[in-house]
Amino acid sequence: MDLESLKTKFYQLVAPSLPNEWDVEAALEPLLDYEAEYLDGIFSQVPAIWPVSHSLCFAYLNAAGPALSCLAVEELSLWVHSLLDRYETGGLREARLFMADVEQQYACRLRGEGGVRLLDVRSRLQPYVNGLAGKEMPLVAADEVGTDSESIFLPNTIGVLQTHEHNFFLYKLIVSFQWASLSSGMYTAPQWLEVTRKSAHPLDRFFSGFSEPEKARSLYHIFETARVLNFLRHELPGLMREAGVILPLLPLTGDDSSQLNLLDWLQRGLLRGQWPVSSSSPLLARAVALMQRYQEEEVDNLVSLEAVRELMPLVPATEVFTGTSPLLFQGIMRLQEMRNLGAKEQTDKELRLMMTMKAQLPPKVNKTTQPHLEPGNTAGQEAADTALVIDTDSAWEQLPPFLHSLAQRIDNSESQPSEQAADQESSGKSGVVEQASSASGVGKSGQLFSRLSRGPADAKTEEKTVEPAVYDEWDYRRKGFRKNWCVVTEKELAPVHNTFIEQTLKKYRGQIRRLRYQFELLQTSERFIRRQRDGDDIDFDALVESLADVRAGHPPSDRLFIRLARDQRDIAASFLVDMSNSTAGWVGQSIKEALVLICEAMEVLNDRYAIYGFSGMRRLRCEIFPIKRLEERYSQTVRQRISAIGPREYTRMAPAIRHVSSLFAKVEAKVRLLIVLSDGKPEDYDDYKGEYAIEDTRHALLEAKAMGIHPFCITIDRQAHEYMAHMYGEVNYIFIDKINQLPSRMSEIYRTLTS
Repeated sequence: MDLESLKTKFYQLVAPSLPNEWDVEAALEPLLDYEAEYLDGIFSQVPAIWPVSHSLCFAYLNAAGPALSCLAVEELSLWVHSLLDRYETGGLREARLFMADVEQQYACRLRGEGGVRLLDVRSRLQPYVNGLAGKEMPLVAADEVGTDSESIFLPNTIGVLQTHEHNFFLYKLIVSFQWASLSSGMYTAPQWLEVTRKSAHPLDRFFSGFSEPEKARSLYHIFETARVLNFLRHELPGLMREAGVILPLLPLTGDDSSQLNLLDWLQRGLLRGQWPVSSSSPLLARAVALMQRYQEEEVDNLVSLEAVRELMPLVPATEVFTGTSPLLFQGIMRLQEMRNLGAKEQTDKELRLMMTMKAQLPPKVNKTTQPHLEPGNTAGQEAADTALVIDTDSAWEQLPPFLHSLAQRIDNSESQPSEQAADQESSGKSGVVEQASSASGVGKSGQLFSRLSRGPADAKTEEKTVEPAVYDEWDYRRKGFRKNWCVVTEKELAPVHNTFIEQTLKKYRGQIRRLRYQFELLQTSERFIRRQRDGDDIDFDALVESLADVRAGHPPSDRLFIRLARDQRDIAASFLVDMSNSTAGWVGQSIKEALVLICEAMEVLNDRYAIYGFSGMRRLRCEIFPIKRLEERYSQTVRQRISAIGPREYTRMAPAIRHVSSLFAKVEAKVRLLIVLSDGKPEDYDDYKGEYAIEDTRHALLEAKAMGIHPFCITIDRQAHEYMAHMYGEVNYIFIDKINQLPSRMSEIYRTLTS
């Protein structure tokens, strides 16, 4: 196929976009020699990639040809699906790297071999490490493995071993080792190290005492690695039995070198047990002897510090460690980051302490009311001039004894430090970063002081804040989800004090009275159950049949009664209200009136119901407005929130459906209804419109149905018939052509759905 034909086909696929002709030609020229079958497969993925990123699409066209040397044409769509996931999690650079090595990055994984992504295994690893640590310890993607005592840093991908299972185990080993390094005391500062608040980490101060600090750091790290592995053998023996098979397979820097330095030998001996049989080097012989001590007895990190102190004078200047990379699970020591976190925690604690002490001090004496002081009598002046001055670097030592217990109570109630940290505080040491407690209270401490400084009113507002929720979004073009794509935030709707509710109740007072009567009849339903062994009356049909059986010589039935059964309702409903800017005017007014009528009528029922409004702008600002939560009473506050409903921004409906469904799925009820009130198609400010938006909303509704929730839509859009049947199903929506009928029709619809 010639270049002009390829360009024509490409422009048809990306219409109405008109990309630069030079860029198009540069992307299509590598495809000129491919057969029509391959070209059709390559071009079939363009509609899925182009709306996401034009640059990514051009990069895909350049890489698709070589990719087909590893993939079949029918596998191309799955490859593109993974490509888009990489782009959305790591950007264009990550996507280019993924396309550059199709065999290793994708084909091997397709065959059950090769690398594992953190994105794919985080959901399994996070509960594991939280259980080990006894607290939330986030797993964060980073270029280098390590921990700052609050988080564990892991590589985006691990593919150093052949199989998927082995690479996943490496992730598990890394998080286990980083947790163990904290629990076993790798980063603990010994008592004999001088601690200064604004200085570096105490261990860094120790290393800086040598002429070559980086060598001392590397030696300490490898000795501590041996000690931590021994700690893991006692704490997690099952893990280490499996590690015994995996560790010898890990590549080492010294594998490609004939000249091994001290660090290379220690790594080889630690992982593979390949210790030098005999050595003329006193340094190597002594290092091996010290290393093997960790396998014989349990020791603390003081032994490693002493080993470094003993070996550093023996290390020649020609011995270079910079070419030796740390072991994969070992990572790097982030001492300064730990120090910074520890300093922040200490500062927060001292600020809380000072705020509490300020509340305990007597009020300031007013000089105008101060009694006249006699000359020479300075007692009153001394009392008036008394002040408490605290140097935050040594705050604990300066506190009077009666405040020590108060400070402990504050710390225990908010930060909940470990026993080790409590011992440290009681001894008056204020600056040492304890690995077991460095993350125990930073967040809470900061939040407490922030609330104290803002005052009670702001603190009350803060308690109402709900953490944003993240949801996937369905992309029909790729037949898959865009992971963690939409951010939904719940926002409080400030109540409005006006006459709307009063006017609505007056306007519809007759209709409300009828609705209440009709809804009262729905409270219980009665039905007769025939052919019972006991009941309220005789079942004459069953009696006639029994007599006929006797005449015929058959044994008669004893089920000759009718019983009246009264069934209690067990229904929960959520109303999801469109608050986009298109609901301005009579549309919004009618929606609010309809909500008032349905709420007034449902007060006579025992049905639980909730009302949420939704709007937003773009995927990162999808907003949900709780108007009435499920267990909340229909109070004056709820009425005022209904009054506050008004037009806002756009109609990105699917995230709102997913959020309300996730809340609703936890509710126990025989019937769960999700009723959507909207005036038009789902649409947002960005490219979220048309078929894409409809398909995403439809998929969100299918997800709700899979949770046992029955969705139904009430719409006033005149073009609703074009897409509503596809989104909701043929009988799961209703179109109201006259907006002023909405208040009366809505209650009737609910009664029909639940009766």
